[in-house]
Amino acid sequence: MLLKKAPTEYLKQLYFDSLVFTPEALRHLAAQVGASQLVMGTDDRFGWTKTAVDHILGTPELTDEQRAAILGLTAAKLLGISL
Repeated sequence: MLLKKAPTEYLKQLYFDSLVFTPEALRHLAAQVGASQLVMGTDDRFGWTKTAVDHILGTPELTDEQRAAILGLTAAKLLGISL
């Protein structure tokens, strides 16, 4: 079967959990798939951050717009919730 698009183009049709373990990993994920494809994820019971948003807020390369998308705007859009 031949692909109609490059494999990386298919990534833009998927959504990814932001739960990665370093700011560099989050920056790289956002660079590869776009911050608009990321939603906040937690492993809250494991407590590897002080709050569920530490790793998102602590990634200096993300813009405020990208942070807002990851922290809830993308999920709201997916769920059809108007904010």
